[in-house]
Amino acid sequence: MAKSASARSSLGYLKPYKPILVSGVVSLLLTNLCALGIPYYLSRAVQALNDHRLAEVPRESLLLIVFALATAITRIGSRVWIFNAARAAEYDVRSDLFGHLLTLSPGYFRDHSTGDVMSRLTNDVQTVRAMWGAGLVHLANATTSFATVLTYMILIDWKVALLVILPYPLIFLVGQALSKRIYISQRDVQAELGSLSGRIQEDLGAIHVIKTYGLEDVRRKGFLEGSKRLLDKNMAAAKVRIQLGPTLNTLAPLAIALLILFGGRAVIGKDMGVGDFTAFTTLLAQLVWPTLTLGFMLALVQRGRASWTRLVELEETKTDLPEGAGPALPTSVQPARVDVKHLTVAIGGRKLLDDVTFEIPPGTVTAIVGRTGAGKSTLVEAMTRLIAVPEETVFIDGRDVTSVPLASLRAQIGYAPQEAFLFSTTIADNIAMGFGAGTAIPAARAKELEAVGALERAVDLSSDERVIEAAKAAGLERDLAAMPDGLATIVGERGITLSGGQRQRVALARALAAQPRLLVLDDSLSSVDAETEKLILGHLRGVLHGRTAVLISHRVAAIKDADQILVIDQGQIVERGTHAELIGKSGVYSELYKTQLETDMQIVREAV
Repeated sequence: MAKSASARSSLGYLKPYKPILVSGVVSLLLTNLCALGIPYYLSRAVQALNDHRLAEVPRESLLLIVFALATAITRIGSRVWIFNAARAAEYDVRSDLFGHLLTLSPGYFRDHSTGDVMSRLTNDVQTVRAMWGAGLVHLANATTSFATVLTYMILIDWKVALLVILPYPLIFLVGQALSKRIYISQRDVQAELGSLSGRIQEDLGAIHVIKTYGLEDVRRKGFLEGSKRLLDKNMAAAKVRIQLGPTLNTLAPLAIALLILFGGRAVIGKDMGVGDFTAFTTLLAQLVWPTLTLGFMLALVQRGRASWTRLVELEETKTDLPEGAGPALPTSVQPARVDVKHLTVAIGGRKLLDDVTFEIPPGTVTAIVGRTGAGKSTLVEAMTRLIAVPEETVFIDGRDVTSVPLASLRAQIGYAPQEAFLFSTTIADNIAMGFGAGTAIPAARAKELEAVGALERAVDLSSDERVIEAAKAAGLERDLAAMPDGLATIVGERGITLSGGQRQRVALARALAAQPRLLVLDDSLSSVDAETEKLILGHLRGVLHGRTAVLISHRVAAIKDADQILVIDQGQIVERGTHAELIGKSGVYSELYKTQLETDMQIVREAV
């Protein structure tokens, strides 16, 4: 869906496979032409029997078998070509959609259910593929069947031919009427399926919370209610779909009845031979399947249209982080300079940052502190352009970040968010992703990889020097020593097999491995104990030397050595200075410091 034309019509994805599709359609045309040989030689054999020309029967029967085999071979070929093209187009759609999702800002995923997005990339894409594959096969087959069969019937007896096809326009009109209802009902089904998928994804992701608070019955009840709604919508859609088959089965035999009525009179009146009457019967039989599949095809197309509408909605969602139109930032090992000028950020009508201005000189460490909800994380997300910011408000090396290509900007920044996310791969892979390496299929999973033929793509990064140094700087040495596989240890989904502190340190190591010009740590030590924090800070002093860094922490001990400290409250910077300067003032920082001292002393007294 990289092109807008493709967003308007699903057929745009079939264009690259036009030669294959044309071959499939031509093969279907050959199929129906070969199929005409069956009634032709059948009529000749029957007529020969009727005229007592028995010597001609074996030859006509042999030719009938030859044409039947040719029909089977060309039909198989047509399906292979068309279905393969549909599969290839499905791959293109899913790839483009996933690529588009990666361009959307984190804000989109905060506002939209992951389960619904997954449903679109799986169920909806598969439904569209079925519309392309089976739908095109049945459409081409029905078109070529009616064209060839009707032509042959008219050549035999045009009057009888026109009479026996009278039910077919009625069949088409009934099918069209029902197909509109199918589209509406299927659209409701897909929407409800997306909602249920979102609920399942949420419950599985929070299974530890459900177990901890005994919410199994509550969540199961909610799931059953959603499943019941999906069942009801599926049943409503099925009631509409199943009307097609019986309706067409009822109308199709009318053609046979008309043939018996008018064709029988022609045979009696010697205007039509017995062989031609037999051919007419066989030809009408050849139209029964295309007629029956007409209803299936219409249902398939309407289901595909409903799913395509949902895919287009996703594709037409524009990111609120447009690509910078200016040149890329030059590659440099020098620390970055950051300037923020009169930055105001509002999300959902709520002002999170209000006229924030400060500067971070190259090679310095800036700490940002404040109470919960003050706007600290919003500020660093704005600096790294993970959220939309106004033009001429955030600058790196004097360049407006909104003019810098996103890939170039992100390459300069190492960011460790407060909520550490790990991929289900090795610790080494998770760290190496900081410098663009790593894989979701580590070498430690050799058996799984052999099964899918992907072993050659797996790389063991546990001995990479950058990974080892980053792990050491993040204070992981002691933890890795206790793990049998060390850096090659595979973590569970979202890193669930590691503790909260271990996950944070792996995410910290990932940011350090990038060797960025600007390092941003958003409360990356909040889940570690005081001893580990002291160890990590000792390593970080060496890592941060000569590097621009921004540290967010709720612990004063972690940021007291910063070159400057920014105190943010209710979206505004209310204080700035060094630890020594701020501690002597009667302000927010001083209050935070005193509160932490009292809390630490209370813990010590209780321990004693």
